[in-house]
Amino acid sequence: MHAKDIASALEVLARRLDEEGVPFGVVGALAVREYGYARYTEDINIVTTAQGLETMHRTLLGRDLVLRAAGLKRSFRDPNLLVNVDVIVAGDPAGAEGSPVTYPDPSSESWVRHGAVRVPTLPALIEFKIASGTWGHRDLDLADVQKLIQANGLDESFAASIRPELRGIYIGLLERSRLERRIE
Repeated sequence: MHAKDIASALEVLARRLDEEGVPFGVVGALAVREYGYARYTEDINIVTTAQGLETMHRTLLGRDLVLRAAGLKRSFRDPNLLVNVDVIVAGDPAGAEGSPVTYPDPSSESWVRHGAVRVPTLPALIEFKIASGTWGHRDLDLADVQKLIQANGLDESFAASIRPELRGIYIGLLERSRLERRIE
């Protein structure tokens, strides 16, 4: 999968979701990219509302998107560009059940517009990544936080912009990020 394919698929998806009035925000590697750290990805991850997901099924399924497998109501594929699209519903926990972080409605103040799409604010994105990495046991998400720290020149003061229960994890990742820089 080339970055061009992902970009094209995101452009088409964003246009179609806007045409159907589906609120959405981009998360995952594509959101991380908007904050200065580009990493390879094979899919598009979006957050929408429960009604937005229903609208996607009603208006896009079979035409612009197909289900990747029977029974996977949130896992789509663009059949033309062969790009996977994974959907998270606002209110879902970031990472796994028990996470203190849930994904907010994409029309809330936790999201900002970057070009044709909305992405989480940097504090929200870092919260999602810490929660996914910690409660969802996804080490890549914790590595993304370290790269976001480096790319954005973040320091201890940034911890005040995230939830208190995540600050200690953030500080640990900040320290690891600094150690990584010294080794390089």
